[in-house]
Amino acid sequence: MPERHSRTVPGGRAFYLTERLWELAAVLPVESVPIDAIKEFDQDCWFGGGPVTCRMVARHAGRIQQADLTYPVILSADGRLMDGGHRIAKAWLSGATTVDAVRFSVDPEPDYIERDTAT
Repeated sequence: MPERHSRTVPGGRAFYLTERLWELAAVLPVESVPIDAIKEFDQDCWFGGGPVTCRMVARHAGRIQQADLTYPVILSADGRLMDGGHRIAKAWLSGATTVDAVRFSVDPEPDYIERDTAT
């Protein structure tokens, strides 16, 4: 399954395929953004709010180690993280207080939306 970013929208959840976000963001200017300004760095973006195991943490630790900081993180128009959590973690672990980022001025349309089902 391709990697994707999702966020809550009225009536459901919007999904963005990460590969398409990279393509759309390739023309955006790179800026230095304080890591502390990226709210998702202090939120559970990986584990879904459920119990977390050592194995789950280890998988993400491996992805953090492999993260390539030559690629900027991708932010939405309102500054929310769309791609790059492992790169932010790697930068922070190395002592950085900022990370290179690109920011959409207008968010792209999602690739698809999953609608909430009525209960």
